[in-house]
Amino acid sequence: MKKKLGWFAAFVAVVAVALVARAEWVMSRSYADVPLPPIAADGSPAAVARGEMLFHSLCIECHGGANGAATGKQLTEVPEFLGTFWSANLAHPTAGVRSHTDGELARVLRTGVLPSGRLSIVMNGFGSMGDADVAALLGYLRSEPPTLAPGGELQPTTKLSVAGKLLLTYVAKVSVDRPSSGIEVPAKAPTVAYGKYLTQVLDCGGCHTDGFSADKTEEPGAFAGGFEMVDPTGTPIFTKNLTFDADTGLGRWSVDDFERALTRGATPAGHVVRKPMPLFSRLSRTEVEALYAYLKTVPAVHRENRAGGQPLKRAEPTDSPEVLFVSVGCAACHGVGAPFRDKLAGSLTKTDAELEAWVLDPQATKPGSVMPSFRGIVSSEQANALGRYARSVVQQGAQAAFSAK
Repeated sequence: MKKKLGWFAAFVAVVAVALVARAEWVMSRSYADVPLPPIAADGSPAAVARGEMLFHSLCIECHGGANGAATGKQLTEVPEFLGTFWSANLAHPTAGVRSHTDGELARVLRTGVLPSGRLSIVMNGFGSMGDADVAALLGYLRSEPPTLAPGGELQPTTKLSVAGKLLLTYVAKVSVDRPSSGIEVPAKAPTVAYGKYLTQVLDCGGCHTDGFSADKTEEPGAFAGGFEMVDPTGTPIFTKNLTFDADTGLGRWSVDDFERALTRGATPAGHVVRKPMPLFSRLSRTEVEALYAYLKTVPAVHRENRAGGQPLKRAEPTDSPEVLFVSVGCAACHGVGAPFRDKLAGSLTKTDAELEAWVLDPQATKPGSVMPSFRGIVSSEQANALGRYARSVVQQGAQAAFSAK
C-alpha cells in the first residue's frame, strides 16, 4: 500500500511539474508570428473624438500615472497572489506608442501581443473591440494629445506568480487566436446589441463576474459581482452585483441612477463609487442607456454584495471636514500615501467657491475628470469645508517641509 501511495505521489508531482512547465511556456514564449491586423489609424474628427472617449474610459485607468499622463504604473488593484502587474508607459520618448506602427498597436489591442512579441496578459482581454473602434483609438493616439506628451520612465515588466500562470493558462485559457480584422461595431444607439458590445469592450464582465474562466459572461453568475480586487488603500474589495436583482443588484435603479453612478461616481444610497471601479465620465447618455438595456437582459442573480474596501459612512450634519475626508471616501485617493495625494495642491489656486463647486461636481468644471461627484453625498456647506480643509492640508505640508530644511 505504501508503495502504491509513493507511486501515486510521484505521478502527481510529475503532472504538477508538467502543468507548471507548460504554463511557463505559454506565458513566456514569443508570439511574434501572430499577424499584424490591417487596421490603420482613422484621423477624422469624429473618429478622434470616439478614440478619446475610448482612451479615457478604458486605457487611462490603467496607464495613467499620478500626474494624469499615460506614463504607466503598478496595477495594485490586482490581488498579489496573481503576481506583480505593471502597465506600460505609453508616452515614453523611445518605447511609447509613437515608436510603433498602426499594425503593431492594433495587434496589442486585438490579441495582447506586444511589438516585442511578448504577450501582455492584461491586454489579451480586449480582443472584442471592433475594427472601427481600433482605428478610432489609433487615430486619437496619433493626434498627439497632452496625455501622451513624451516623458516618464520605462515601467517594469509584469511578473506572474506560479498561481497566476496556472490560472490564466488553464482556467482563463489565454489565447491569441482572434481574427485580425472583420469585427463590426454595432450602431451607436440605446440598444441591447450596442450595450452588450460596450460591456465587452469595457470588460465589465471581467471585473463583475467571479472567477477566472475564459468567457465569464457566458457562465451562471455573470455580472453578479464577487470578484476580489484591491482598493487604493491596499484593502481587499469585491465587485458589485450588476444584474437586475431587486434586492442585491440594480433592480431598483432607474437609468438616471445608473448614469449618475457610471459618470459621476455616486450611488442612489449616497455613497461614492469606490476604486478600482473607473469613472466613465465621458460616456454619452446613449451609451449609458445601451448598457442599462443590455444588463436588464442578463439573468438576475440574488447574490449579496460582499463587504470590503475602505469603509464608507453617510455624512452627518455635525461631521467636521477632517471626519468627512475619511468617512465619505476622500482619503482613499487623497490621504497620506494615496495615489492622488499630490492633486490636493490644486486647491491653492482656487477660491472657496470654486473648491465647493469642484467637490460637488468636478465634471461640470473639468469635463472628463476622474474625480467622483459628491453632490447628494455632502451638503454645499460641507463641500466648502472640505475644499478649505484640502487647502490647509497642502499648506501645512509645505510648512512642515520648509521647517525640516
